[in-house]
Amino acid sequence: MPGERMALGVDLGATNARVAVVDASGRVRAARRARLGEDRSPEAVTEQVAGLVGPCLDELGLGQDALAGVGVGAAAQVRGASGVIALAPNLGWREVPFGALLAARLGRPVRVLNDLDAIAWGEVRHGAARGLRDVLVVFCGTGIGGGLVLGGRLHSGAGGVAGEIGHVKVRGSDGALCGCGGRGCVEAYLGGKNLSDWLRAVAPGWPALAEVCGGDLSGLHPGCVETLAQRGEARACALWAERGGMLGEVLANAVTLLNPSALVLGGTVLAGAPGLRQEVERVLRARVLAVSGEGLQLLSAALGDDAGLVGAAAHVLEER
Repeated sequence: MPGERMALGVDLGATNARVAVVDASGRVRAARRARLGEDRSPEAVTEQVAGLVGPCLDELGLGQDALAGVGVGAAAQVRGASGVIALAPNLGWREVPFGALLAARLGRPVRVLNDLDAIAWGEVRHGAARGLRDVLVVFCGTGIGGGLVLGGRLHSGAGGVAGEIGHVKVRGSDGALCGCGGRGCVEAYLGGKNLSDWLRAVAPGWPALAEVCGGDLSGLHPGCVETLAQRGEARACALWAERGGMLGEVLANAVTLLNPSALVLGGTVLAGAPGLRQEVERVLRARVLAVSGEGLQLLSAALGDDAGLVGAAAHVLEER
């Protein structure tokens, strides 16, 4: 272990913070997790994240100087390499210099990435798309997000917010309201939170759906629809055809535009609803420009919950 290059990966989500010491091979050596406290101010979150670092280092018998740096994957819009979080809706943050705050607290350089950028880099360097140079990674979980690796480099765009595929519009200005404040985004229809909220609203008029969740509408989630669809229930099948078609067409357009060699799909919604994913892939294949889809590999994310931690740390270790 002495002399090995290691970095700290941080996964900063809406409700939890995770930190891990990661080596150059992408192996997580030690990790800690904590639920964020009621105080979500930048200063309080910085302290909570910093408080998880010491136990990780102690477990390995290391000091902070053993870390090449700190990589953060945040569920937020990030302003390029500045370390500034432009918007983190679930934390209530706007224009927060989180990178500088954490660097001052830990005494190590900090790089802040969007969480899907971190996940994308993790999957390319150590996961499902290892060794590939042109990859689109899309996760459909609580929300929908994407990360891009083009020409072997993470592509964040001019303003640092490339890959916001969840906010591609699939309906007009009268479409469903999205958490971003806009209307008609694909995330408004297929992001896990929005879809679950919609299911709870329609469940009283959908007896089969209410039944499959045991009458407890608070526990409704997309997997309940998947159960019905697998039974051949007409309304569930129609819903998956509609919503899966939305995401499939968005992905077909993205592949037509970017021509990646691989599309990596992940996230709890797709993982828990294979019938939905099958519909997404069917529409993608039907709608993509033929020459753009030639040779496209459809892959499943391989790193699970560690993808963002591994990717953020790898980005620091490789100084990209």
